[in-house]
Amino acid sequence: MTPAQVGATRGHTGELERWGGTLVEAVNLADRTELTVIGYPLNRCGVPRLGQAPIGRFIAVASGYLETADYRPGHAVTATGLITGIREGQVGAAPYPLPLLSNARVRLWSTADGAGPGSGDGFGRVHPWISIGIGGSGGWYGAGAGGIGVQF
Repeated sequence: MTPAQVGATRGHTGELERWGGTLVEAVNLADRTELTVIGYPLNRCGVPRLGQAPIGRFIAVASGYLETADYRPGHAVTATGLITGIREGQVGAAPYPLPLLSNARVRLWSTADGAGPGSGDGFGRVHPWISIGIGGSGGWYGAGAGGIGVQF
């Protein structure tokens, strides 16, 4: 289920979801930090694919304090938590339903993790990445060398 689908149906309360995207705003409150995010599809490792079409906005609610100097607008994040409702928000002058992803565990991605716009699928190679190669050399009579390599 995407954030836009949850916002449109206003359902799915209590379901566990993992969404990610580009951070729009981070606000510290007395007992939590709320992150407003433009959602994007995730790759297999959970990294937002910023080169794809957006899938809706949401608010990730993390318990406690997250340093807003680290969680700046434009950074890629992924959050896993429970859908606990909808907050009526606005995008510009238009009303917009924002699903709340509460008790969220938030991962902040860096460009070293492959997060960033403009790279095809959104990310390039993200760990874990495994590469296996087999090679050999020799002449007509079987004299030569061979080898196997594994890269992580």
